[in-house]
Amino acid sequence: MNTHLHLSLPKSLFALFVLFFPFANQAAAQSGTDKAVTRLLEVGISANGYRGDLSPRYQSWSPALQLGLKLNTKKRLNGHFNLGIGTFTAQNPDYGFSGSTEQPTTPNVFAKTPFLSLNYDLQVNLIKTRHWIVYLSQGAGLIRFQPKDEQKKPLQSQFSTRPGEENYNNVTILLPTQAGAIYLFGNGFGIGVQSGWLNPQTDYLDNISQWGNRPGKDNVLSFRFSFLAPLTYKN
Repeated sequence: MNTHLHLSLPKSLFALFVLFFPFANQAAAQSGTDKAVTRLLEVGISANGYRGDLSPRYQSWSPALQLGLKLNTKKRLNGHFNLGIGTFTAQNPDYGFSGSTEQPTTPNVFAKTPFLSLNYDLQVNLIKTRHWIVYLSQGAGLIRFQPKDEQKKPLQSQFSTRPGEENYNNVTILLPTQAGAIYLFGNGFGIGVQSGWLNPQTDYLDNISQWGNRPGKDNVLSFRFSFLAPLTYKN
């Protein structure tokens, strides 16, 4: 994990706690402890590791802000809406394509990819008690991404980095597969952790596909830490 992420994640978590704690304390004073939470607001930060044509392993970690709405009305199956805003980073200074081609290959060796994602997850609770929720989830949604070079210029319009006439859409389907755990305090507030794969249905998170030397789509491994606040209750 790079130094930037080590520095920015603790600061971001501290900022979330500062914003979250007064709201949690006030709401806790107003809410009883004899009610079950049916909807929760989720605010968190994730570390996202890219794997693709510029890296055969999950690395080049970058942060993202995660906002979610968790439904909690059922014992076994519940829904979850999530908005993600952040970046993916891909870098390999030694990258080169050795396949046969009629034109010189000049693929980019770096990409920083801002993204915006929106998805719905169906969460299956493996364990659900008053305080603990342990779950698996499968989601579906859309992600918009824009790979950029070191000068922060979009790579999608730099046709010299791809074979002639190779183009791509920067909006694609997202099929995240996740596992997580949530601990709820007596007042309904909680903390959560989650990890899994985002599974974007594209090979262009790094702007490279045909000149790539790794088969298959790009992917992202995500680790998330979240604060949760109750929105609605039932007796």
